[in-house]
Amino acid sequence: MKHNYLAFLVFLMFTARSQDTVKVASNLTPEQIAEQDYNSGLAALKKNECAAAVELFNKSLVAKPNFDKALANRAIAYTHLKKHNEALTDINSAIKLNPQNPEFYFNKSLIFYDLSQRDSQSVALDNCLKINPAHAEGCYYKGIALYGSADYDKSIEFFTKAIAANPNYVYAYNDRASAKRAKADYAGAIADYEKAISLDASLVFIHNNLGSAYRLNKNYDKAIAAYTKALQANPNYLVALNNRGSANFENNNLKAAQADFEEVLKKDPKNSFAYNNLSSIAIKNKDYKKAKDMANRSIESDPKNGPAYYNRGIARQMLREEADCCNDWKKAYELGVSNAKTFINASCLD
Repeated sequence: MKHNYLAFLVFLMFTARSQDTVKVASNLTPEQIAEQDYNSGLAALKKNECAAAVELFNKSLVAKPNFDKALANRAIAYTHLKKHNEALTDINSAIKLNPQNPEFYFNKSLIFYDLSQRDSQSVALDNCLKINPAHAEGCYYKGIALYGSADYDKSIEFFTKAIAANPNYVYAYNDRASAKRAKADYAGAIADYEKAISLDASLVFIHNNLGSAYRLNKNYDKAIAAYTKALQANPNYLVALNNRGSANFENNNLKAAQADFEEVLKKDPKNSFAYNNLSSIAIKNKDYKKAKDMANRSIESDPKNGPAYYNRGIARQMLREEADCCNDWKKAYELGVSNAKTFINASCLD
């Protein structure tokens, strides 16, 4: 009897839920249905479930065909799915429906960013910032674009605007610091990196960037400490491990530098940078045969590593391989190592 009562209760609960669902759904207006599906689409997009987000935005737009926000966010979902033509169609439709919404132009800029169409991205960002000059993300991405074209003063200006709009904008502090570092304003860069870390100490790349700013400022102890913090958070962050080795090398601690570079190679046996850094140590130790061998391995891993040709050229010169050293320096110079020109002028006839 007790078992039957429980089964009946479950049946009643199931029936009640079913009736409630049907009742609520039947009372929703097309506007409410559109909003419901739109909100579900946003939730899916936030979880990076982009295909599901597209389907939910589709349903929203069936209920409300001129729903500009659904079009704009479907454009972002399409962008993540690499369906750029569909994304551009959607965002242009959203802009046509509401040409004064800065978010739509910002979303359009992200599509062009994903396509690496920097001129079109810049136009979209300019349109966003005309409507809202204090759009934090618009200012930030404008700063990134200007940094990419080496206009560091202007990029700093836009990163500063992004920070004014959002004082906790970690990435804006980090990237403004990088722009300052490119201008050799190491004190300013250090201050910005440290501010970024105070806002979010979990971002290991910022510790690495801080270390590089200290290193350029020749404060090797603090550089090594910053790189070490990055590695404590992520022991497999080989960029920081290579950089710490370079800081040790520049601080003339060759034993520690060698240990770092060898640790890199344990984790990544084809790391071209580590092999070339070991070549630099061997040159400093006047072990030119080892220097040549390490440079060879570096070049095998990356035939476009200019500094490796430069180092191999030095090793070959000391090993009296005159013709080969000139070929290496010429290759290094082709690959952007300007210092190689000095050796070419001094030692090579043609």
